[in-house]
Amino acid sequence: MSMRNLRIAILIFFCVVSVLFTGAYIHERLTTDYGAPVIQADSDTLRVSVSASEADLLAGLTAYDNLDGDVTDTLVVMSKSKFIEKGTLRVNYAAFDNSRNVGTYSREVTYSDYVSPHFRMDAPLRYAAGGSLPDYLEHITAQDCLDGDITRQIKMTTGRSMVVSDSVTRQRVNLHVTNSCGDNAVLEMTVSMEDYSTLNRPAPALRDYILYVAKDGRLNLWNNLTGVWTGGNVRSFAETGFSIADVSIEDSAVNYAVPGAYTAVYVLSRDGVELGAAELIVVVEE
Repeated sequence: MSMRNLRIAILIFFCVVSVLFTGAYIHERLTTDYGAPVIQADSDTLRVSVSASEADLLAGLTAYDNLDGDVTDTLVVMSKSKFIEKGTLRVNYAAFDNSRNVGTYSREVTYSDYVSPHFRMDAPLRYAAGGSLPDYLEHITAQDCLDGDITRQIKMTTGRSMVVSDSVTRQRVNLHVTNSCGDNAVLEMTVSMEDYSTLNRPAPALRDYILYVAKDGRLNLWNNLTGVWTGGNVRSFAETGFSIADVSIEDSAVNYAVPGAYTAVYVLSRDGVELGAAELIVVVEE
């Protein structure tokens, strides 16, 4: 074959390849789905309970694709933001078509019954002075309405200490815990370091040493009384010879109309002589 014919053959080959490539490219562009599904909502905001399921969070959403049609059944909750404000966050959604294109959408969701994390304490923060440093968090747990048990997230910082008497020194401590939405609950408490004679003095024993109540609500503080506490041990009234009649409750400092943390005091007395006391923290929530 002459050089001229060879050049013509190569030119024809490249022309054919170019035509085939162009045709394949045009075919791919015409037949391949590049459009993502479009997600629509009947409202840009949503109110649900803290117990809402994923199906509840998807309420009012539909998704359509230009080729596959209705793809609402592919909708999923993709992620959730931290709280924008207490109880309200942004939920991000996604929908998919058969070509794996992803459409996204986001809206604000408010938990109608949300409350900040709650602390619980089942023993008083009273310890023997002069011993090894106690674990102040031993009897404290934290529960969140969204995350469940978040006790492991509890942090404690210490504040000023004050000598109350020759036998008692009190230390301010602050509890901190944060849930997955970024809501940080803080509660100030008092640790009491006592000599053994004071520590072993009988005092009212409580079921819970921290109680929460909604604003304008009420607590039956008598139902929180379980017996007598002495040096870390709890016994029934019958075992100790005391009765509920030997206990008085001072809760005038608790303002149920104003959110905040207050202290109610249970006092155990006999023959008009005060023996010991137990402090209850009452947290009034908004």
